[in-house]
Amino acid sequence: MRRILFWMHLCTGVLIGILVVYFSITGILIAYERPILNAIDKQNYKAAPASADAVRMPLAKLISETESAAHARVEMITVHPDPVSPVELQTANREVFFADAFSGAVQGPMSPRARAFFLQVTALHRWFGLSEAHHAVATAVKGAVTLLFLFLLVSGATLWIPSRWTGTTFRTGAVPRFDVRGRARNYNWHKVTGLWLGLPLAVLVVTGVIMAYPWANALLFRLAGSPMPVRNAVRENSHRHGNGASPIPGNLDEAFTQATSHGESWQSASLRLPANAGELNITVDRSEGGHPEKREQVFVDATTGRVLRRVSFDGLSRGQRWRSWVRFIHTGEAGGWWGETLATSTASGAILLSVTGFLLAFHRLRRLRP
Repeated sequence: MRRILFWMHLCTGVLIGILVVYFSITGILIAYERPILNAIDKQNYKAAPASADAVRMPLAKLISETESAAHARVEMITVHPDPVSPVELQTANREVFFADAFSGAVQGPMSPRARAFFLQVTALHRWFGLSEAHHAVATAVKGAVTLLFLFLLVSGATLWIPSRWTGTTFRTGAVPRFDVRGRARNYNWHKVTGLWLGLPLAVLVVTGVIMAYPWANALLFRLAGSPMPVRNAVRENSHRHGNGASPIPGNLDEAFTQATSHGESWQSASLRLPANAGELNITVDRSEGGHPEKREQVFVDATTGRVLRRVSFDGLSRGQRWRSWVRFIHTGEAGGWWGETLATSTASGAILLSVTGFLLAFHRLRRLRP
């Protein structure tokens, strides 16, 4: 039985090894996207200090100014509590502009090369860089690779357990050796990497499966004992493609003021402009990102600026709370810089497992030749 499992493990590794390396490299390249872009934007943004009696320009005016400068519709607006911080505006073509909240001066697009790089690598990581028409096929392939990699982790953990426990066998699988070469080195590094990074790799794989497959996502909600939320496909499609020019609500400033006036201090408040401006959904984040438990959805009447309802993290169902963590656990953002570093190290471990696995398989198959 162990021999059969070994050959299944070997053949599966040879089958998907190249794609595991591919997804690991692209994942590493986008691991620090948010802090890198924040650092570049902070360095590039220049603004004159506002006078003591300066008055903030209406957000609707800032949107109009940005759309004129960008020649594109503004799709998302983000404000910060620090009066020195610029208002961030993202257009429908994913370009980001910064607007001075007092003078209305628009700068941008901000860090276009860096953002284009991360967008391209993200597209490669998620869909092999294919067009939207082929996203379903790309997701299916990626999901299949993820499931097979999960089998590699389970079968590898089983094969790691020695048939006889001795000090030598334990050290071979737990302590890296740098005084050996060839097959002995590859075997040692393969087992040691699997032991120390097997658990975080399993976390990356499981969260990847949940994001790739609707059945895995539904299973998460079933385990949580929560019903699947109903998605508003019409509204999502209008956000994605834009059904004509969306009217700009006139009292956005009042809406943001009301949305951020509740509870503890906040770090950012974002609004994705809807196709119809009847109800504004403002996301108030009380963290630097990566912490869904510190986010609140505030629904504001676009005409009166009155808060209609607030949906905090605790107000979500258990399944929705679990699902909110999946992406940030997968990317490591949930743990801040150390979580992103752990995710990067784990992806590097997957590369090492693939390379040493290929070398071991090549050595094994070469021995089978007559």
